Amino acid sequence: MAERLKDAVVLLAGAGGGIGRALTQALLAAGVAEIVSAGRDHPPAHERVREEMVDITHLPTVRVLAERHAARVTVVIACAGVNANQRLFTPGFEAAARREMEVNYFGLLNLAAAFGPVLQARGSGLFVHLLTFLSHVNLPLMAGYCASKAAAHSLTQALRAELGRSGVRVCGVYPAVVDTAMSRDIPGPKLAPAELAQALVQAIEEGAEDVYPGAAAEAYRLYTADPKAAERRMAARLA
Repeated sequence: MAERLKDAVVLLAGAGGGIGRALTQALLAAGVAEIVSAGRDHPPAHERVREEMVDITHLPTVRVLAERHAARVTVVIACAGVNANQRLFTPGFEAAARREMEVNYFGLLNLAAAFGPVLQARGSGLFVHLLTFLSHVNLPLMAGYCASKAAAHSLTQALRAELGRSGVRVCGVYPAVVDTAMSRDIPGPKLAPAELAQALVQAIEEGAEDVYPGAAAEAYRLYTADPKAAERRMAARLA
């Protein structure tokens, strides 16, 4: 079943980034009653946006956030993410990879641990994870980022299995390259954050589970047709 956005209370982690700001505007336009912006940065002030300073990598803090808001929240959207854009064996790779895993994987896990049981007991609600097409195949130019998103993709499937029987939905969104500061050095066409935000809102309202907006749809088709060829194409980018 689709989740109603009109009059919903949405927890949005990562609302202060380029995608998060676009998504905030799209959610407000869709008529949500309130957005709880959870993170270190926030979108521009709005009467329906409530700011909460939270480090999603710190589970006790996320649990406190859930104690304050989980009873009202019906939609949890995780779009916080970091990308060091580093290859294996480059200086500082190990520390960067740990940070990527902390935010991109454990951040999702913490949100699920804090909010999942409440939504499960209620028997309704929705988790939305902003992932990437690179959750499926590693681009070695950003090796740690892709690995963390692959872990997040697997977690999304596990969470769907755990919560689905109680009526809670889990949606994964898998764009290709989005036009944000994180991708400023990547050449070629990029998906506008506003376009991604609209695709995400539409997916919520239509009840979709897996969303491949823009060029990601064709990339995923090619990947599923020949995964090894997709792996070789990504490896060739190292040249």
